Amino acid sequence: MVSLMSANGRGQKTGGEDENPYRQLNYAVEVDDVEVGGFQRVSGLAARMETVEYREGGTNGHVHQLPGQFTHSNLILERGLTNRTVLWNWLQDVRAPSTANEDIRRNVRVKLQTGYKEKQMWGWEFRDAYPVQWDGPDLASDGSGPIVAVQSVEFVHDGFTKLQGTP
Repeated sequence: MVSLMSANGRGQKTGGEDENPYRQLNYAVEVDDVEVGGFQRVSGLAARMETVEYREGGTNGHVHQLPGQFTHSNLILERGLTNRTVLWNWLQDVRAPSTANEDIRRNVRVKLQTGYKEKQMWGWEFRDAYPVQWDGPDLASDGSGPIVAVQSVEFVHDGFTKLQGTP
């Protein structure tokens, strides 16, 4: 990641500014082991098991509830910064795949940290995900390359697990 300039536009600190512009971006995101940016908010960490009703003949007092399939909420990443085009390029591949056999699904890792690029506290891996919605971007530049502010990006996926090595 590249650093952002301070509000005065010259890279000089003005009173009360935080040294690390990514301090509030506590979620580092990777797509197939490539770091793509940091985000302030993550939602959609939810799974629900559907149940199947089974009415047993001769038993009129109750209906059995049997486990069914799991469904997962969409993963939504909000208020992020990136200096890479990985997410944008992936969205374009989903919109218009270049070949019929191209697999648009990727694994997305979300790591909760004490501050961007600091100690990892928790993490999840979302299997076979692909983007279905993108909101943004707003553009800013500090002279060393563009930083793209992403309002939100939403993914569908086939389930998630806790990353190994996290509590």
